[in-house]
Amino acid sequence: MPSVGIVGNNGREMARAFLRMSQGAANCYHITDKQPHGPKVDVLIASEASPMLGSIIPSLGQDDYLVVNSDDREILPFLPGTQAKLITYGFNNRACITASSVSDDGLQVCIQRAFNGMDGAERLPQEFPAKVGHSEESESVLGAAAAWAIMF
Repeated sequence: MPSVGIVGNNGREMARAFLRMSQGAANCYHITDKQPHGPKVDVLIASEASPMLGSIIPSLGQDDYLVVNSDDREILPFLPGTQAKLITYGFNNRACITASSVSDDGLQVCIQRAFNGMDGAERLPQEFPAKVGHSEESESVLGAAAAWAIMF
């Protein structure tokens, strides 16, 4: 079963959103400084800069994915040398995965540039809806949707 690891203060919320989207078809872990060593992950979501990224990102291989919040410029110093496939998400127009519209109950997730998912199939530019739970923020749902697009 594939697994997702999330680094960032909103990791618990993002994990709940991802598990809701994937309907339990993948494992998801919130990686914190108190629990830095978890299981091997296939997809790492860096929702914000954290010193832990310096030890986790180099462990990712060429078959793994690194999903980065492109709205947080402080993540950039952690990226050189990674072997993982890099996918960006955020609300800026340079991100690979953005939100084209946001409402109280959901957002339209927009894949701006094509990339290959874990199954090897190409994810072409498209939009799809993502529901926002009553306690979830749009940014957390967008990061979870980026991981979901890679895996399913």
